Amino acid sequence: MNFLSLSFAGFGAVVFAGWWGLPAKARPWLLAAANLVFAGLFGPKALVCLVLITLAGYACGLWRQKGGGRAALWLGVVACLAPLLAYKYLPLAGGAFQGLVAPVGLSFYVFKTISYLADVHKGLIPAEKNPLHYFNYVGFFAQLSSGPIQRARTLLPQLKDTALIFDRALAYSGCVRICWGMFLKKCLADHFAAYQGALYQPEHYYGLAVVWSMIAYSLYIYFDFASYSQLSIGVAELLGIQVEENFISPYFSRSIGEFWRRWHISLSGFLRDYIYIPLGGSRNGTAVLILATMATFVASGAWHGATGGFLLWGALHGIWVLIGRATRPARQAFWAKLGQNENSPLRCILGCAFTFLLVTIGWFFFMTGTLPQAGHVARHLFEPFTFSLQYLKESVTQLGYTPAILARLGLFTLLAAGIDWASRSEGFGAWVKKQRLWLLVVLCYLCIFATLFYGSAGTLQNIYFAF
Repeated sequence: MNFLSLSFAGFGAVVFAGWWGLPAKARPWLLAAANLVFAGLFGPKALVCLVLITLAGYACGLWRQKGGGRAALWLGVVACLAPLLAYKYLPLAGGAFQGLVAPVGLSFYVFKTISYLADVHKGLIPAEKNPLHYFNYVGFFAQLSSGPIQRARTLLPQLKDTALIFDRALAYSGCVRICWGMFLKKCLADHFAAYQGALYQPEHYYGLAVVWSMIAYSLYIYFDFASYSQLSIGVAELLGIQVEENFISPYFSRSIGEFWRRWHISLSGFLRDYIYIPLGGSRNGTAVLILATMATFVASGAWHGATGGFLLWGALHGIWVLIGRATRPARQAFWAKLGQNENSPLRCILGCAFTFLLVTIGWFFFMTGTLPQAGHVARHLFEPFTFSLQYLKESVTQLGYTPAILARLGLFTLLAAGIDWASRSEGFGAWVKKQRLWLLVVLCYLCIFATLFYGSAGTLQNIYFAF
């Protein structure tokens, strides 16, 4: 069920009315029913997987609490990872496994379960004894299909809170997020997705069209995933549930390291806490740092897909992070000689532009997926450019753009970039809290108007549903 569908609007209205209208003691039962319905609409396989992984996590958590030790932790981790790895890697064997498709959201609630078991093992939280509350944490419908991967220590207490009261400010924030997420998805992500033919059949396009398609893909994947996160957090806020930001203006990062502190924050935090730090992190010498960094990023690539393109995408980011760390003193000295401090406009602009370039190169391998396809596209990418207005015009029109579409996408992208820039310090939610009510109302009306008159027809599936 898509967050922007009419069916979800009806579903959400019923849940919202019941959540605030029923007695507080009935809320867990209502939420559990909503979670089951939401998961069930993705098919019986999705529902069965969710229930089985929930049972495994719940049982292993209680066992660990009662003295199960590392055996309980590792049994739970293996029980969760086994179906995830099977769905991702068995299709590579072909035959009967070739059509195996993972249930929507499997990765995200597997990671939530693993983080819960790890926190119980470390003694950061007690094991949840009530199976209803635990199921509501793992299967929370607002986060089921694409996250964010919220930790049990922050989400579980809120879901169990019988004293939870309607927070008008949080509800306003949720409405603004839903309008903003709808705008990002319908007016930006889905439109950018429609003009990427050069990345699939590059032989029919000019080299400049391929370059622009790469940039458009970078914008598409960000707007698509950020829109889902905004909608997810907005739905949770309407229920009085606070969720951490998942994206904080990542394309205004000045280094790859900063990019990963701003992009898909819940996944980045998961990989840091459960792969990078256990492998030694940055406090055990250079060799361990290199090993931990590369293992973390390659694991991220392997999670996205089992092909060479995804693995290379992860490895490239690991290499860039290591190069960034190694060259930091030299870069600091270089800028100091030029009289440019950390926040100087020149340093900021060049840092953001270079980081965006590196990220876009990485997205190239992410999008192509396989190394043969990447090589095929790259051969056309480096065709000689003709520096003329006619060549520029034909490159754009080949992709299907018209002057009106370009102007509209340009204006919408500037609006999104402006709000991203304004909220780069603390995130969208903190920015919303500081704004006057009339400005937020105007923003919501603009989003609704733009979506109604200029939004894409239909709604494409969010790209991270596939992961």
